[in-house]
Amino acid sequence: MKIALVHDDLIQWGGAEKVLAEISNIFPEAPIYTAISDLKNPHLARNFKGKKIFTSFLQKLPMHVRLYKALLPLYPIAFEQFDFSQYDVVLSHTTRFAKSIITKPETKHICYIHTPPRFLWNFSGEKSNWLTEFFFSKLRLFDFISSKRVDYWLAGSKNCQDRLMAAYGVTSKILYPFVDTEKFSPEKSFVGDYYLMVGRLNKYKQAGLVVKSFLKNGRKLKIAGSGPELNRLKELAGVNIDVLGSVSDELLESLLAGCRGLIIAGEEDFGMTAIEAQAFGKGVICYNRGGVLETVIDGKTGIYFDKQSVDSINRAVEKFENTGIELEECRKNALKFSKDIFRQKLKEFVTVQ
Repeated sequence: MKIALVHDDLIQWGGAEKVLAEISNIFPEAPIYTAISDLKNPHLARNFKGKKIFTSFLQKLPMHVRLYKALLPLYPIAFEQFDFSQYDVVLSHTTRFAKSIITKPETKHICYIHTPPRFLWNFSGEKSNWLTEFFFSKLRLFDFISSKRVDYWLAGSKNCQDRLMAAYGVTSKILYPFVDTEKFSPEKSFVGDYYLMVGRLNKYKQAGLVVKSFLKNGRKLKIAGSGPELNRLKELAGVNIDVLGSVSDELLESLLAGCRGLIIAGEEDFGMTAIEAQAFGKGVICYNRGGVLETVIDGKTGIYFDKQSVDSINRAVEKFENTGIELEECRKNALKFSKDIFRQKLKEFVTVQ
């Protein structure tokens, strides 16, 4: 079979890009089609070295990397321009518009999706003004219509599966993302004196709320990641809080290996970092909504909190300190999401459909 891969964009290095890199390893001959790429990003350059990558007309626009979020409304048009007539299977991998590609009837379109676009379907809970909502309503209609171009759906979680039914009215099979359980190993783990928050620093991640919580409880906190909230967090942080910005893979692994526990305050689509922490034997303190309900076992591998508030987070931190979260339970749970299981299930799905 001739297979092509499609991904929203290659600008940042995060959980979705880690999954894409592994999919590309599973199908090494498959080219990658994407709206915009920035292979000056060292993480992307290293993980996609030697891969054949095709970009859209958006790549030619001035400052396309810096302005990629402003260009999001043009992504559907960009993906519609690609020609997939030479392929038997196209596997789109998306949280936004990669699924809006157009294929011929004889080409099978499989979409592996982690969430419908959050900003369109209000899954992140962020409010928009009437003008933005008017524009989003038009884009939401296109998103719904383009979802009908997909032949088979793979959802990255039960949470995503429910969102697909709510947004598009489609059924799907679940394929959980993976964690490299050899790389993230308890043998590398040690006990540090800090809690850790990791991820793209967008509003829905609630990093500001976590900072306020730790300013109040006085415990040490480290935040790793970049995004629009970065500068605000640096201004807000006190002496017990280190806002590190973007860090290398090696430093991130070390931070996870040495933390007391991982903090997740937003509603995650899935929450891959939660599994990485558990693979090290570390517990997770998390908001009890979204994908973490499928990856963290309350009272065994972590502690849930019910409200996105300072008091609720701090009560969970105190409970975490007084609960015997066992390394073995965390590791056992993480092994359910191994790379071997992911590879096997994805290969089977692509070849059987």
